[in-house]
Amino acid sequence: MNGRKNRKHQSSVAACFFLIVLAFTSSSCGLDTLYELQPPHSDGHILNYTNADRPLDYFSLITNETGENGNYDDSDFRFLGTEIYYKIYTSASTMESAVTSINNLNTTSDISAAATNIINSRKYMTLSLDSGHPTPLIEYTRRNKYVYIRLNKITGTDAYRDSVYTGRNAMKQAGEGDATLLGLPRRSFNSRYGFNFNSKDTMNNPLPVSGDEDVNWSGEPKNGTWYVDMWAVSIGRDSSYSPSYSKVLHLGSVTIKESYYDAQ
Repeated sequence: MNGRKNRKHQSSVAACFFLIVLAFTSSSCGLDTLYELQPPHSDGHILNYTNADRPLDYFSLITNETGENGNYDDSDFRFLGTEIYYKIYTSASTMESAVTSINNLNTTSDISAAATNIINSRKYMTLSLDSGHPTPLIEYTRRNKYVYIRLNKITGTDAYRDSVYTGRNAMKQAGEGDATLLGLPRRSFNSRYGFNFNSKDTMNNPLPVSGDEDVNWSGEPKNGTWYVDMWAVSIGRDSSYSPSYSKVLHLGSVTIKESYYDAQ
């Protein structure tokens, strides 16, 4: 009789333990759900910091808002749009090393590995605008858009002013075609600070300094030369506000010299 009772008690304990484990596993799976977002597209223009033709010093991409990304807009998950991340470097070789590492992570089976590395490890920051800091920079509108970003202006012409535009067609200049101006590009921590780095303009375009959140400081910049690296990524979040990221798209990097603006 006692043996039957003990076996019955052991069975009840085992069943309870199974239910607890099942509940914990189900809960964990819910928290760890990742959505496989599709990355933005390249429009064929990838900026290289060695470029000497300054009219070509712009970044561009095509958002990916249709297809799978467009089908996530439900009660469990929302596709939010396209975010732009950047980092200012004082060393071109340090920047090149970072780009190689990020690209390597982008080829792994972990969809969000490169984005997580950019955000959490390398501390790339989100690009801001003079009107504020939208998150993401390019909002989801259910329609793919061309995006044009020029961080630093060419003095004396509106065609190559610093600006961020979206449109239905590719752009090589500011406001080309049916483009819509989103705003002027600004650094992550101050909506006044632009990228026309200028020792004489400490109010609106101050020189980056060691300790700025958007700067990788590898010693003083040589000859007043800075490098800015840029990436784009599709982002979304689930009902618990946990983020999901696509693979990243490298937009390239640009050289910015203080000598462009110090004479102003």
